[in-house]
Amino acid sequence: MKRFFLKSIFSIICLLVNTHFLFAQNFPEELDNLFQQQMSDAQFHFNGTVLVAEKSKIIYQNATGYANIFLQQKNSLQTRYQLASLSKVFTAVSIMQLAEKKSIQLDDPIKKYLPSFPYADVTIRQILSHTSGLPDFSEVYRVKSSHALNNADVIPALIQFGPLESPPGTSFHYSSMGYALLANLVEKISGQSFPEYIQEFICKPAGMLHSYVLSPYIEHPDSLRALNYVAHGADPLKSDDSVRTDLEIPWQTIVGPGLMVSSAEDLLLFSEALFANKILSAESQEEMYTPVKLKDGKVAQLDRAPLYQALGWGVDIDQSSGQIVSHNGGSMGISTILLRNLKTHQTVIVLENTDNMAILAYGVNAMNILCGKPVRQFGPPD
Repeated sequence: MKRFFLKSIFSIICLLVNTHFLFAQNFPEELDNLFQQQMSDAQFHFNGTVLVAEKSKIIYQNATGYANIFLQQKNSLQTRYQLASLSKVFTAVSIMQLAEKKSIQLDDPIKKYLPSFPYADVTIRQILSHTSGLPDFSEVYRVKSSHALNNADVIPALIQFGPLESPPGTSFHYSSMGYALLANLVEKISGQSFPEYIQEFICKPAGMLHSYVLSPYIEHPDSLRALNYVAHGADPLKSDDSVRTDLEIPWQTIVGPGLMVSSAEDLLLFSEALFANKILSAESQEEMYTPVKLKDGKVAQLDRAPLYQALGWGVDIDQSSGQIVSHNGGSMGISTILLRNLKTHQTVIVLENTDNMAILAYGVNAMNILCGKPVRQFGPPD
């Protein structure tokens, strides 16, 4: 009886392993079918790079469109893209590193470290989780600034802004202003510029040789960096659509909430460095990926997505296929997304140098394929 039981268990294990192996063998084909479907939809006008990996091995990669239309330079796995708000995960990891070193306490008021900050009760944890009540850039800069902006302008702008959007810790309210403050905090505590800190403590240990912070105030020639283009539905992209030249717009000048540049290859190295605990301990990562609770005991949830809010990452509410954490970015000429399944060690990266949101459809559905879930139908971008 015991022998029969063991034999049966062994048979079941073999069946499960073989089933997963056979299913995994179909991943590239299914991911390519999804890619081709996305490419054929003229309303999305996908122009970028996709990469899907499992346990550090690339199982699918592809690219389409142009990094530079004038030079006829095509997008590739090596193309470097501006990440927009996907940059926030680098800022979050930086803050978690400082907390891990006991240089800061996440539940301290940020005013303890930045004394001129006008709101006494706002904590670092609340800023990381967008529950601080701080406004977003668009609420502070309703009109274009009268001068070129940088991170030194953040606190003076908040002093002029007035009351918080909501009491700290009571609701989710997305704030790029908050992540600019976190970059200022990194500089204050480390004694380095934010770009220098990112290079030394994230890019270098992760092996990310082609990733960096880029602002109008930083010279960084890069022949493989994609230009940003504005998409107009099914119309072809044109060279005169290239954007990002205005120093009076905070999204283009203030580091922390954006302005990272990276490639699909480097973002995979970033993801793998996290999986291997190279740049942040397992304990700190567990805290970073844990959804935060508001003061009323409810879990903070994003406004327009089925995600809980953690410290710098969104966490899928549905955890039937594992704990999936993600962040996306979008700005003029930029659309990006990074998804990671912490249970299955899978990574999906989609980077675009246009501003349509086709990347969301591919990113979410690529992870659905990996998880054995149905592909979702997305409408054309607004």
